[in-house]
Formats: sequence, C-alpha cells, structure tokens
Amino acid sequence: MAGSEAVNLAAQTAGSEAVNLAAQTAGSEEVNLAVQTAGKKGGRDFMRAVVVEDEILIREGLCRLLNKMFPEITIEGTAGNGQEGLSCIEACRPDLVITDIRMPVLDGLEMLSGMQARGLFPKVIILTAYSEFSYAQQAVKLGVNDYIIKPVAVQEFVRTIRKIQNLYEQEQKRIPDAIGSLENVLSNLMYGVSAADAQTEDFLEKRYGISRESKLLELLVYLGDGFAEQRERKRNGLCRVLEQKKLGFCLVELEYDRVIAAVIYRYPSRQEVERWFQNQILLQKRERRERQFSYGMLEVTGAGAVREGYQKLLPYMDWNIVLGDDILISYPRITDIRTEICIYPVELENQMKIAVCAGEQERIREILEKFQQFFSGGKMYSPKEVKESYVRFQWSLINIAKEVDCINYKKIDQKKLLDCIMNAKTKGELKKTCEELLSRMHISSEETGALSLAVKKAQSMIHEFYADGITLNEIADRLNLTQEYLGAQFHRELGENFSTYIRNYRLAKAKELLIGTRLKQYEIAKKTGYTDAKYFARVFRECVGMSPAEYRKANR
Repeated sequence: MAGSEAVNLAAQTAGSEAVNLAAQTAGSEEVNLAVQTAGKKGGRDFMRAVVVEDEILIREGLCRLLNKMFPEITIEGTAGNGQEGLSCIEACRPDLVITDIRMPVLDGLEMLSGMQARGLFPKVIILTAYSEFSYAQQAVKLGVNDYIIKPVAVQEFVRTIRKIQNLYEQEQKRIPDAIGSLENVLSNLMYGVSAADAQTEDFLEKRYGISRESKLLELLVYLGDGFAEQRERKRNGLCRVLEQKKLGFCLVELEYDRVIAAVIYRYPSRQEVERWFQNQILLQKRERRERQFSYGMLEVTGAGAVREGYQKLLPYMDWNIVLGDDILISYPRITDIRTEICIYPVELENQMKIAVCAGEQERIREILEKFQQFFSGGKMYSPKEVKESYVRFQWSLINIAKEVDCINYKKIDQKKLLDCIMNAKTKGELKKTCEELLSRMHISSEETGALSLAVKKAQSMIHEFYADGITLNEIADRLNLTQEYLGAQFHRELGENFSTYIRNYRLAKAKELLIGTRLKQYEIAKKTGYTDAKYFARVFRECVGMSPAEYRKANR
C-alpha cells in the first residue's frame, strides 16, 4: 500500500524536481513508515509550516508531500519569492519554514535575515543546489536547522522532516521548565530558537539580576575533534575555575560548532577576568600538557546580544593558528592586529614535487614539517592566508602524486578536505589534514624512485587510459616531448619498450577480469583496450601460454 501511494504521489507531481525520486524510493522503509503513520495526529504535536519556492511545480510538489506523508503538519501559506515569503511568515508565525536559496526579489538568505530582524525564529530547512562552503556557513549563522540538496529525494525529505519534528517535540516538552532554567534560556537565545522578549528579560532580571543593560562576558572554548570525548572533562574544569573565582556563570554547549560557551554575568571587570583566565590557560598547558584548544572572549550588553556576540567572536578564534593555542583571543582587541603579506613558500612546494617523484618518504615528511614551521617564524600572517597556503600546498601535493601514480585521488573527498582546512582553528587541526593526506599516499622506497618525472607521468597515463587504446605518440604530445625521446627514456629506465609495458599491463588487467568476473571474452577484450577479441585471444595465448578460457578455468 505504502509503495503504491508513493508512486501515485510521484505521478501526481510529474515533472516536479522535488519528487523526481519518489518512484525509485517507493516501498523504502522511510517512505513506508511515513505513510503508515499518516493520520496518527495524536502521536505528534501539530506544526504549522510555510513553503517558499519560486518554481511552482516544486512548491506544489512539496506541499503534496507534506499533506500526504505528514498530515499533522498544517501548511499555513506558500510564496514564490523571498519578499512574499517574509510577509507570509510574519503574518502566519509558522513553526517550520521550507525555503529555496536562489529566488527573485529576495533570496533565501536575505529572507532569513529579515525574519531574525523581526524576531521570528521558526525551524528552517533550506533547499539548494549550492552545497558550497560559503552558503552552508551563511545558512548556519542564520539559524538554519537542516538543508536538502536539489533534486530532492523523497527518502531524504521524509528523514529531514521527521528530524525537525523530533526537535520540535523535545522543545515543546521543555517549554514549561525552560523559563526556570538559565541554561535553557541562554541556549535558546544562542541557537536562535527564541528572542529576548519582555517576559524573558523580566525573568532574567528578577532571578539572576541580568537586565537589558547588564554587561555579560562570553568565554568560548573550541574543542574541535575532541568535542565528544573532552566535553564532560572540559565542562567540569570550567565550572571548577569559574566557581573558584566566585563568578556568576552558565555553560552552553554548541555541538554543531564543537564549542562550549560560558556566559559570565557577575564579575569584577573584564580586564581582571581576561588576565586571570589567560593565566589559567598557561597554567593548564604547563601542568597537564592539554591538547590544543582555542579560547576567545568578548563582552556584550544584555542577554539579547549573546547570539550576535557568539557569531562575531567565533570566526576570530582561528587566530590561535597564528598566535598559538595558549593565547586567549580577545574581541575587539584582536581586530587591531597588523598583519604582514603572506608570501607563499614556492621553493618548498618545488622541493616536495621532487621528493614525491623520487619516492623519498622521509624527505616528504621533512618538507611538510618545514612547511608548517614556515608560518611559525614570528611573522604575523592572517589566518585566512595561512589556510589558503595549506589548500594550495596540499592541492599541489595531490596533483603531483596523481601524476606519478602514488595516490588514488578519486577516493579523496576534496570538499571535506577543503572544509577541514578552512574550518580549522588550531595548528594541530591543520597539521592533521597534512598527515591524513600523506597517509593516503603509497610512496615506494625501491629503485623505481629513480624514475624521471616524464616516465612516471607516462606510466600514470597508461594506468588511467589503457582501456582507450592510448598510444606513445599521444602521451608524448601531452607531455610536450618527442615520441622518439620518450620511447628511448621509457626503455632506458624501465628496461622494456612502451608497447611491451602497455601490453603486459593490459594482460594483467585481463587476468583480473577473467578470475574476478563473469564477463565474456569479447567484453574483457574491450575493457582492456583490444577492439578485436580474436586478436586479444591470440596475444593472450602467446604471452601466457594458454587461451583466456583455459586461464579462467585453471584459476577459478
């Protein structure tokens, strides 16, 4: 029943990008479960939703999906651009907004900014074909709960809506107690779940003495990869040192950014707290040799400013890359630092290329160490320029390793690598990206390390294009060499000519296919660069001493 309904729904919205995978996912567990639970309104709190999408087919398709699979969610309104969406959201005050990023008049990010300016903080899911780092970063800053990449798969859509429902239900259960908990109030403010309305401000002033004009210190501790394993220990440590100073404070965990924030509301002076906490950081480093964290502090006025303050300070936390992880980043003082122009170490990049081609693993590690020390020589570079240098250096390393065939670059998630570098806030995180990349390289210390770059590039091209019938002349043209020179160099360094090498490589691949697959002989011939299956069989017999069929039978 569930599968047929999903297919019917897809048929109703034919042509809609939003549901183009409905038929493929018909009968899947996620879709079946959504359809089976349709109508069970008593099992969920009601949510009110607004859909903002400029393409009418997608907009209507999303509404049909919501009505069919989540009848407990009421669609209060729809809009075709960001400006209409903002008006609709302001009028309806929904619990959930599903919006596109690219829209006329106002785009999705501008609409979200307008919502926040009006004190509107619903749950938000964005639809986008733009999964680049900058869009995701802006969306998170504007309080987006989740995003779905177009074209939308039904299974992913259902999973995302259910996750938002669960989050909404948990918050609804906390509402009766939330006003009595400072942590809940500050968490909701920092996550953008709620605004500092009159009732909240009155409660904070009466219970904790925090008025609209009160000064608050935000102390951020970035734990990075150690968040899961270090969060409890770090919380306990922060509580201990802040209680020792007799400060009024509250801790908030921001798991997405891997940060623990301490909001301090009763303290003598900002300067005194900064000096004291800076000494605590140095003391911990000496006594415990703590792993690299990043620390930052700024002062805001009133609880309503804690989210803005957090978003302002967090990007500056990566100054620990330049200043060292034992320095407390103080805003706005950090903005006064004068930086020098970062001159990229081209010479080290060239040395790295030579070392990779020569297969000198220890030399590669030595150059990587020199590259990392290059940014620790006392000069004040911008963290952004340092990160960009790491990106350039590692992409150069990937490219030369690919050229000499000592890395499987297709298995490298380049977007993830880029995100890890650009999101790094400590030297240790940058170093880790280099170590992980190095671990993916298979450097040989054998005599083959003496091969010239031209021959290694030729080998790499053979291994990549052997099935396409690539020739020595084509490779020579790509390397800007003459066919005669490359052929002579190839024979001198490898001890066999080009035709023998590529024939043996093709036959080795043919053996793998004969043993590991059930492909027919003519299919294997085609996959290994032989257009004539009979010629392939004759070459195989001459070199191996048996026919392809006999070889398969003997080895299976």
